[in-house]
Amino acid sequence: MKPVKNSKKLHHVGVVVKDIDKAIACFEKMGIGPFSAGSKKTVAVCFKGELHGRPATWTTTISNAQLGDVQLELLEPTEGAQSLKETLDKTGEGLHHIGFLTDNLKDEEANLKKAGVGIWTKAQGQFLYSEPSATNGVAIEFREIHM
Repeated sequence: MKPVKNSKKLHHVGVVVKDIDKAIACFEKMGIGPFSAGSKKTVAVCFKGELHGRPATWTTTISNAQLGDVQLELLEPTEGAQSLKETLDKTGEGLHHIGFLTDNLKDEEANLKKAGVGIWTKAQGQFLYSEPSATNGVAIEFREIHM
């Protein structure tokens, strides 16, 4: 896939979990962390966007640990149809996606489509995940941020 002419930065590795509190306790017991979501340990975030090209709304509970320049992002699908729940149901807990920051989400989407890679899910103006089949079962996330 030919890279688009904008900035991309590795930002995080996303791991889907069944129980975020248990996952946090396990990682922190191993010395990985601390985990937080702002001033709390976790945060439930509501999203509105698309799943498989159809309108969708969902809630995900999230927590992050800063590991050098990259974050470990734990994600528990809380409510609604979402890619995280699909992964959990199909393959169980584990690596879900590798997340990059970009300064132009529309360009990233167009680049994926040109390369024949489908869009699995996206939240309006925030992020998108590529279909994981194109990258051996791991989605690529592009999250828009002005760098």
